[in-house]
Amino acid sequence: MAISLEFLEYVIEMLIPLGNIESKRMFGGALLLVDGVQLGIVSDDTLYFTVISRELRERLSGEGASQFSYTKKSTPEPVVIKKWWEVPAEYLDNGEALCELAEEVLGQETSSSK
Repeated sequence: MAISLEFLEYVIEMLIPLGNIESKRMFGGALLLVDGVQLGIVSDDTLYFTVISRELRERLSGEGASQFSYTKKSTPEPVVIKKWWEVPAEYLDNGEALCELAEEVLGQETSSSK
């Protein structure tokens, strides 16, 4: 996982209307928090949101999003982190749409992930 400071700053700037945005380094990427609540991560200049709602996962998948994955030397198959979903590129071009999606992510209920 690697990120450019410019991309991280761009994402944070777009998310500022949501509240206090904090980023913490994590394995070469960055964890994103809004008012202390995990929103997602930035890795390889890609934004991923933490998605637990089945309906939201299905919608993002229908919009072409994929789950976060990485490879390990010890396994031939990639490791997939099922709760981290790529934010489709069109949201990154529209701050209002990105914030609306982020609010949806932050408002998810744990029970809807079943």
